[in-house]
Amino acid sequence: MDTKERVLENTIQRCRERHIILPTYKQMRNPELIPQKIKDKLANIGLWDLNSLNLFRITWKNEPKDFGGKFGDVNYLEIPSELSGVKARIIVLVGKYFPTGAHKVGATFGPLVEKLVTGRFDPTRQKALWPSTGNYCRGGAYDSYLLGCESIAVLPQGMSQERFDWLHKVGAEVFATPGSESNVKEIYDKVKVLKQERGDGIVNLNQFEEIGNPMWHYAVTGPAMEEVYNQTKKPNQRFSGVFLTQGSAGTLGSTDYLREKFPHMKVCAGEAVQCPTLLENGYGEHRIEGIGDKHVPWIHNIRN
Repeated sequence: MDTKERVLENTIQRCRERHIILPTYKQMRNPELIPQKIKDKLANIGLWDLNSLNLFRITWKNEPKDFGGKFGDVNYLEIPSELSGVKARIIVLVGKYFPTGAHKVGATFGPLVEKLVTGRFDPTRQKALWPSTGNYCRGGAYDSYLLGCESIAVLPQGMSQERFDWLHKVGAEVFATPGSESNVKEIYDKVKVLKQERGDGIVNLNQFEEIGNPMWHYAVTGPAMEEVYNQTKKPNQRFSGVFLTQGSAGTLGSTDYLREKFPHMKVCAGEAVQCPTLLENGYGEHRIEGIGDKHVPWIHNIRN
């Protein structure tokens, strides 16, 4: 048995011991495919509970309830013209009803599970390292707990205290680095030190280079946007484009899917005025958590 096979066997054994069942991307797109016995159990589980069955709630289609919610259509809202000031209809997907209150549980599920099922992460001896300015390490720590893995979170000390408190609650090892949202270099300086100190004992799940991040959005978020459009469109209306702010560029992976369906649409990437890296090579500090990290991520398909 080679190393990958041995690691995969360790992963399978861990899942057996802790009764962990992995959902598929098809089930995340269409929760109707989830076995009824799992749905019945979810009726007694809260949206944020640390229960591995909540892996099946990594979907845009959760019923908007804190406890025992079922599944339905994609959660969205429409911004009225009275607020937007434009005639174009603006539809916004709502990520509040994911576990942890953010869709980053999907962006982290992709990279971690990819490594688990290919024998490149051993949950019996390695820790998942989640460097982030906030919600990514939060989603990663949550998914790690549900998947029976230990986790490490590295984030700037200037982020909200609520994030630090929550990370400690789920058992993550937490390191605070100097600065705030745009101080990403300091995060990766700490990651480098941790890798030197612990070697193969940690696996760095860098959101800026893990292809599993945009692939989850390609497989799940893109189809969710398409579904909402088809449900809400009116005669003579067309899919004009998508506007997303750019942090890791993971969510922008959804537009690679949408480009296949709507070839003439526009894709817009928003940035903080103080840190317009794509537009003007800007690198200033700002207080918008989750975007504007002073660089162009490896996973950002800027040709789309």
